[in-house]
Amino acid sequence: MAQAMVTIISAFAQLERDQLSERTKAGMAAAAANGRRAGRREVTTDHEKVKRAHELKLRGLKPTDIGKIIGASRATVYRYLAMDS
Repeated sequence: MAQAMVTIISAFAQLERDQLSERTKAGMAAAAANGRRAGRREVTTDHEKVKRAHELKLRGLKPTDIGKIIGASRATVYRYLAMDS
C-alpha cells in the first residue's frame, strides 16, 4: 500500500513540474512577442560607465578608486577596462 501511495505522489509531482515548465515557456513566448528578451542587458563599450572607467583610467586612477567613483566592483571595472573603446 505504501508503494502505491509513493507512486501516486510522484505522478502528481511530475505533473506539476510539467505544468510549471509549460507556463514558463508560454510566459517567455508572450514576452518575446511583446519585444522583451530574457536575461541581463548586454553591456557594450557605448555604456556610460564603461566610457567613464576608461576616462578615469587615462587620468591614472587605480581600478579600486574607479569602482568607488562609478559605483561598481573592482572586478567589474577590470571587465570594463578590458573592453576595447
